[in-house]
Amino acid sequence: MLSKEVFLKQITILKVFYTRWNFNDKDTTQMNVWYQAFAAVEDNDFERIISTFCRTHIHAPDSPNEILMILSEEEEKKWMNPEQAFNHVRDLIRDYGWQYGRKDIYSGVRNNPALLETVKEFEYDLREMTVNDQFIPKRFKDAYAIKLKTMCIKKRDEKLRLAYHLHLLIYVFYHLLYLYLLL
Repeated sequence: MLSKEVFLKQITILKVFYTRWNFNDKDTTQMNVWYQAFAAVEDNDFERIISTFCRTHIHAPDSPNEILMILSEEEEKKWMNPEQAFNHVRDLIRDYGWQYGRKDIYSGVRNNPALLETVKEFEYDLREMTVNDQFIPKRFKDAYAIKLKTMCIKKRDEKLRLAYHLHLLIYVFYHLLYLYLLL
């Protein structure tokens, strides 16, 4: 969870880096909305994505999502690219074969949900694929790339949803506290 000290320090860095950035750090609503957008991000991850954003973007961020996209892109880079994924599966099939090693092939891709899903979807095609077949590898790589992108977007959306629910919880708590103090 992002600490407020790290958040304020990084916002200050953004303000210094982008001198014409129209961000009012005196406006508590704006600060709260931006903080809640990043609440689920760890301190060191937030510092890294702000640093990356400053290195790679000419203009100041228009919204927190623009900065969060860096996190999503980094998540994608953790996984194999489509070419590596196909070669990995092809090597597993060559080493274990489909008939006796189906469990070995699935366990070889178990750590990558997008790849596991793609292998299951293309199991018949991969089993029947010949050495000179160019169509199946291309379809496999395209399907894997789509599943990988979808998986990374879902992970980013889960983090955003968590931050939103945390924001709502804080909002309700403050209002209940306010009502309690009025009574």
